[in-house]
Amino acid sequence: MKKSLYRQVMFVISSICLILLITIAVKIGVFSELTSCVWIESILSVINNSYFSGVLCSIIAVIVIYFFQVQYSKRMLKKDVRCNEIIQDVYDGIEKYCNISNTIPERTSKNEEKDYSKRQIADGLMYYKFYKEYEVDFEMMAYSLSCENNDILIESLQSCFFLNLNFKLLNIVNNIKNRLPNIRNGYPEIKEICENYELNNDEDMLKSIENRFPHYLIDLRFMATYWQELLDYLNYDPTYIKLFVRTYNSQYDILEELKQPKEIQYAKQRKIQKEVRKAIWLYKIKNFWNK
Repeated sequence: MKKSLYRQVMFVISSICLILLITIAVKIGVFSELTSCVWIESILSVINNSYFSGVLCSIIAVIVIYFFQVQYSKRMLKKDVRCNEIIQDVYDGIEKYCNISNTIPERTSKNEEKDYSKRQIADGLMYYKFYKEYEVDFEMMAYSLSCENNDILIESLQSCFFLNLNFKLLNIVNNIKNRLPNIRNGYPEIKEICENYELNNDEDMLKSIENRFPHYLIDLRFMATYWQELLDYLNYDPTYIKLFVRTYNSQYDILEELKQPKEIQYAKQRKIQKEVRKAIWLYKIKNFWNK
């Protein structure tokens, strides 16, 4: 890997500018002048008012507690091995969809074929070939993005967070829950229609594929988008999750560990977390100047 000259130059320039600005501010007495400004004296007089300070402290306390609860809940979720396993599967499903998203075919336009029935059959055959080409990927995406294990993660979110007070998270979770039945029920239906076409070679099955498959692709796109929004909100790093799961599975048998007391499980998880964070930081330090 080549050294990034841009990063080296910008780091040096930023450091020099910061030192110069602080030196200039001290020399010209900026910090001492600020304390003698009229508007600062006005602010201090308002803050010294007991009623105002009481209300302000209450508001700040509520905000701090809320954000502390959010950050604490995120950390607790990351300590749950089951959730990490589920998140790893979800990431795999998102990556699979991103890999095929640019290859999704488009329906035949009316200018190319004006006969609606023929256009349906042609599009159905096109979608059928597309499905057969990525059949394994569709199977994996349906499982990763909508399997019943994902309910564990959703339930954990609902129990860890003040969900009704967190409108952004509430909106994301509701979007996922609304799309889940479409993916869970949609893929078996698509699979059955394609299998029936293989057995009977019936043009009506092609029309059913043309009618149903595009809607399933839309549901799949939205589901991948909503899961990505959720994981971005939770600040989940796929590198961290995959490394955590791989390190944990290499040292412990998860089925045996689930039988252990919670204190032992948490102690082992903290040990793995330290190893993973240490490995990531060492990698960042060693490759700081690399692109």
